[in-house]
Amino acid sequence: LPTAWLLSRQLPIDVWRADLHTATGERKRVPLLDGSSLQLNTASAVDVDTARRRVTLVEGEMALTVPGAGTLTVQTRYGQVIVSQAEVCVRQLSSGCLVSVLKGAVQVQDLRGQVATLQGGQQARLQASGMGAAVGFDALQLGWRDGVLTAQNQLLGDFLRELERYRPGVLRWDPSLEALRVTGSFQLADTDRILALLASTMPLQVQSRTQYWVTLTPRKSAA
Repeated sequence: LPTAWLLSRQLPIDVWRADLHTATGERKRVPLLDGSSLQLNTASAVDVDTARRRVTLVEGEMALTVPGAGTLTVQTRYGQVIVSQAEVCVRQLSSGCLVSVLKGAVQVQDLRGQVATLQGGQQARLQASGMGAAVGFDALQLGWRDGVLTAQNQLLGDFLRELERYRPGVLRWDPSLEALRVTGSFQLADTDRILALLASTMPLQVQSRTQYWVTLTPRKSAA
């Protein structure tokens, strides 16, 4: 049972059936026939319909770069994103979809058919009720495309919740660690090293029951 649970967490059945997918901790870049570039983040999956110029985000997060004037549509559970001469990241969440535009501009259409434009440097949440307000964002938030997880005075709890997306198995931490602050850029290729770096610079320690069951606790004071 534990083995089956771990495998299902890494590759759920709907991800297996997708045209392209990544396991937990894996990232993949795929060139498309029209010169566009598709990149998948950890535990993500998409279906690609070349004839209809449509990419359906089944699970997780993707980045799409469309350099030419041709149009590609990203279909999500909460609406669609129409991309032309732009670079965009789309992350599917349990209660919505986060659309972040790095370059150019994209058209976002919600489930009711309402259309709005997002410019480079803006992001918005697309939900069943429609699209939320456009806000600015820091492009470092999307460092996963270069294999980097960056924090700027971020709450440790929020940082760890992001980090655990890239680790197979279980990562837990004592609630007292939530409010600590972390700053730095960390290579996602080695999440064990990230935990070791946190332990060397913060008042916490790493307890590993197995490679797939890790707990962070406050560091014990020397007697």
